[in-house]
Amino acid sequence: MTCCGSFNDRPRGSRAGFLLLVGLIALVAGGKAILSDTLDPDCFWHLRVAGQLRTDGIGPLADRLSFASIQSPWTPYSWLAELGMRWLWDHAGWRSIIAVQAIMQAALVGLIAWSCRAGVRTSELKPTEPHFNPFDVAAPGAFSAVIATAFAAFLSLPYLSFRPVTAALVLIAAAGALLVRDRRHGERTRSVWLIVPIAALTVNLHLYAIFIPLWIFSLLSGAIWEWRHATFTRPETERRATRYGYLLIATGLACLATPMLPGVISSALKYQYADPMVAGNYIPEMQPFFRGTMGTISAALVTISLACVVAGYARIRAGEWVWLAFSTVLLFRLGRFAPIFAIAMAPIFAATLPNLSDRLLSKPIMLAAMSAVLLLGIGRVVAQFPSRSVTLDQWLNRRGSDVAGYPCAAAEFVAADVKPITGRIVNEFSWGGYLEWRLGDRYQTLLDGRTQLFTPELWRATCLGTNGDRKRFLQKVHADAAILPSKGSEFHDALVSLGWRSAFRDDRAEVLLPPAQMRDNARDWSTALFVGE
Repeated sequence: MTCCGSFNDRPRGSRAGFLLLVGLIALVAGGKAILSDTLDPDCFWHLRVAGQLRTDGIGPLADRLSFASIQSPWTPYSWLAELGMRWLWDHAGWRSIIAVQAIMQAALVGLIAWSCRAGVRTSELKPTEPHFNPFDVAAPGAFSAVIATAFAAFLSLPYLSFRPVTAALVLIAAAGALLVRDRRHGERTRSVWLIVPIAALTVNLHLYAIFIPLWIFSLLSGAIWEWRHATFTRPETERRATRYGYLLIATGLACLATPMLPGVISSALKYQYADPMVAGNYIPEMQPFFRGTMGTISAALVTISLACVVAGYARIRAGEWVWLAFSTVLLFRLGRFAPIFAIAMAPIFAATLPNLSDRLLSKPIMLAAMSAVLLLGIGRVVAQFPSRSVTLDQWLNRRGSDVAGYPCAAAEFVAADVKPITGRIVNEFSWGGYLEWRLGDRYQTLLDGRTQLFTPELWRATCLGTNGDRKRFLQKVHADAAILPSKGSEFHDALVSLGWRSAFRDDRAEVLLPPAQMRDNARDWSTALFVGE
């Protein structure tokens, strides 16, 4: 992957300008975790699963969080990440979770930027020398790399939060950068073999580890194509193909280095072929990436980037074409694969952008301006980091009831004022993990974000069903309370028609009690209690 313009011809100071601009993009990515995000709903059930891993051991678990989940043991394939998350929470507090999320998101941007600039040099070999690489005579400029990095960050940020997949994406970005750097140095760097332990670590964090050997397979396919079409000398091509073959075998074996291997394979197959929630476009990240206003902008940017790649096709080797084609198919398969596409696309996009001068990045006034903006941005992010006087409940719902949050007051009400008889709570999809974390010592939830733990029939009767389907399903459910959104609840009308009545309500959540619970409770529940946050 190359771009016009020699490194020696670039103006001095462009490196500093490049680092400052990347710093600003990384600050936006990291600052998002502090300035606008709340904790991911899945974060909470990951913490609960980690507690069960500690007591039951590393291996398949019998679920104790939900009363409607499957009875057979399930595989927590992100076990290592879950234990790490729980360790952080227990030893450094919930604020450390926010800080680590910000660091991971900023690190992802930094690694993508490195992949766009990795191995920047001008070849000192002559075309007649055996190790000459015609694709290594120049590399992307600083400004091109910044544009590609910003593109990748914009595409990835909506899908990043504090959960195992974000840590996996950081490691995958590191593997991608090592591969790009190795390509630009004629496939001769020793550091590329660090991808093997990276793959072994990643597979214990998330299923995405499989993309590392698949990317290497793409480059191996390109090397074989180059051999058949005599792009390089035969000995050189054979060496490249052999090297990628060994790397593919090594990373493939590394992806087997998990105690959860059978469950990892079965979970991947279920997500791909048998999960109605994945196929049903119910979960936002499982929807096409081009949905909504921001999705339209993303689609336009993807179109522009692909057009640049097509226009600059001569600068890309066969392996990168296979790599890009595979990543593009993933992007259009599910929105959640947007970061995978971004990691693969960014260095290719940077290499095929039209000639862009780096002189602007070397001007003292620009360097001073970028430094000032970066310092001001850091100051704002630090100032907005939650202080010790801020409680977790306040932080989770700090952006008001119109933005996604959690039923903190409703959960407190149930813990304090509802008598546990069945030990069950009815809830909707996005709050299951939080309620398991908050009330899991006394209650089991109906469902949560672990879609593989519930039967397709349950999903079709609840999240993917009609109001009539939900009413027929909930009629058979015996629970002590229901904690539902105050606005836009899917279960509210069905439960009310079955005799459930409101016992608590604020501007975020409502607690409904079943008829028997209403009669048995010592308080007069016939009048709804309204409490403002």
